[in-house]
Amino acid sequence: MRRDNDTELLNQQARETQQIQDLTDGLGWSSDKTLARYFNTSRKTIWHWAKEGKLPRPHKIGVNTTRWSNIEVKNSALLNEARGGER
Repeated sequence: MRRDNDTELLNQQARETQQIQDLTDGLGWSSDKTLARYFNTSRKTIWHWAKEGKLPRPHKIGVNTTRWSNIEVKNSALLNEARGGER
């Protein structure tokens, strides 16, 4: 049982690492949870930033699924850094 838990934890960590790498590379889509981890903030702040226009608006890609385009986020983050680090 312990080995199964360890394996699942390692798999989860690998998925999270890949999600952050995809965001950094501008590939695919990210959830508010992934963006919060990337920007070291809360999910609520991610939604607030999107509403304020500091992050791009999310896309509704399913009935209960909303995601941000990683290339849009990457371009937005780069633009904000060029403006002096504002998000």
